[in-house]
Amino acid sequence: MTDSRRTESVIGTVERQARIVAMVRAQESVEIGELTKTLDVSRETVRKDLYQLDRAGLLTKVRGGAVLTSGNHETAYVARRTSHAAAKRAIARAAAQLVGPADTVFLDYGTTTYAIAEELVQLEGITVVTNALPIANLLVPNVGITVILPGGVVRANEGSVYGPLTENNLAQLHMDWGFFGCGGVHRTNGVTNHDMFETAISRLAIAHSTKVILVADHTKFGVAAQNKTAELNTFDLVITDSQAPADILGHLRDIGVPTDVVDPSTSDPEPAQTERGEDSQ
Repeated sequence: MTDSRRTESVIGTVERQARIVAMVRAQESVEIGELTKTLDVSRETVRKDLYQLDRAGLLTKVRGGAVLTSGNHETAYVARRTSHAAAKRAIARAAAQLVGPADTVFLDYGTTTYAIAEELVQLEGITVVTNALPIANLLVPNVGITVILPGGVVRANEGSVYGPLTENNLAQLHMDWGFFGCGGVHRTNGVTNHDMFETAISRLAIAHSTKVILVADHTKFGVAAQNKTAELNTFDLVITDSQAPADILGHLRDIGVPTDVVDPSTSDPEPAQTERGEDSQ
């Protein structure tokens, strides 16, 4: 198979599996017969897709079809932006202070990184690379910011892009700062997220960022989502809020990862500490 045909085949699989996940999330259950008709593929192809998506934790394969996996789906993007908003704003302000003139920044998809974009939109002369359409749409009106959207397949419920086209384009770029949200921060499982396709983009962006920053409010600590993004010691800094559990902050200290612990209750939050390996309780 030629490279172009192989790429088309991969894109076809990614798009088809994304449609299957979307159908399951919309209907809570689907039958193989329905999927074969809707996607115009064989029953064997659908079965293979369901096995792969089941292993990835995106659905549960059952006899004759698939059902929604309880507790494994993300809430709506807009709704999540209003959840723990004060903590996200405080984290975003601390993150934005790191960015200097002419820096190139990667903003991962997510709501905490959207809050960072709300801080960066006031700047000029920076370049922002993002796989999140809401972030790009927020920043584009500021002509002083260069926005790079790497393209790819659009995930409707998140407004993010993923897939081989995204990966090929992102691989050509280098970022000074990479800011990454997550679905969970866990002592043994590391940093994880919900969607396997977007997690692949995050891993690639981490490899192409000089400084890698994790931004996560306290609700993400102690949680393990389905897909591994990175080990904890991959990150140069973790920015979180003052309700983050002391045991995991202590573990970050022990493995040499610095933390900025910010107070959401202050009007202009400053990091509680910024020295490597120390945290504020």
